[in-house]
Amino acid sequence: SRCCCCLLARVGGSSCTHQLASITAVVTMAVAESTIRKMTRLAKEHGAINLSQGFPNEAPPESVRLALAYSVLTGQLPPSGGVTRENILEALDESSSSSSDVTNQYSPPCGRRDVQEAVAAYYRRLYSYDGADPNHTTLTLGATEAVGSALRTIGKPGDKVVILEPFHELYPNQCKIFYLEPTYVTLREVDDGSGGEWKYNAAEFRQALSESKILLLNSPHNPTGKVFSLEELEEIVSWC
Repeated sequence: SRCCCCLLARVGGSSCTHQLASITAVVTMAVAESTIRKMTRLAKEHGAINLSQGFPNEAPPESVRLALAYSVLTGQLPPSGGVTRENILEALDESSSSSSDVTNQYSPPCGRRDVQEAVAAYYRRLYSYDGADPNHTTLTLGATEAVGSALRTIGKPGDKVVILEPFHELYPNQCKIFYLEPTYVTLREVDDGSGGEWKYNAAEFRQALSESKILLLNSPHNPTGKVFSLEELEEIVSWC
């Protein structure tokens, strides 16, 4: 709020405040309440079983919680060998006479370098993705910020965005926030005798891409779970 107030003061004061309020009202009317959050709210209100939202069955590993507590309480990075409860008490005694604080500060916009390196190493190890490079890794607070940042960077008001349906509710709402126009390509379940598979119509997909600026594509697809084959991805890339 501080930065917003400073900006308004610089560019015109109260008149800009009214303009910002009008824009906010228009966007708010266009974006509906999250269906997932709505169902969670209603489930709590009526004491119903909530099947709309996933919840972890276990707490985070103790090693992760201890590392987090260590950094928050001491302002230092956790030791590479792991953190114990005794480590935290010892570090608290040592940090009481120190003014250094390396964790509770603004991070670089693309993320801390050590975390970028860890994420790139994770992708190389888990997915055998040789292209994972810390210099090409941007950290965000979940998929919502990632999608929003990408749409805002690539698109401009009026641009079309191809979304595969069925789709996660996040995608069209994000488009509306940035005045982008969603256009949909339908995945259809085809039963070939081996349990069924989700397929797209090539002509429909190609036509939609020819009129659009952005394609939102994730594999595995959400919510069908479809994993796009290498051949499918190469075909989609050629259309783009």
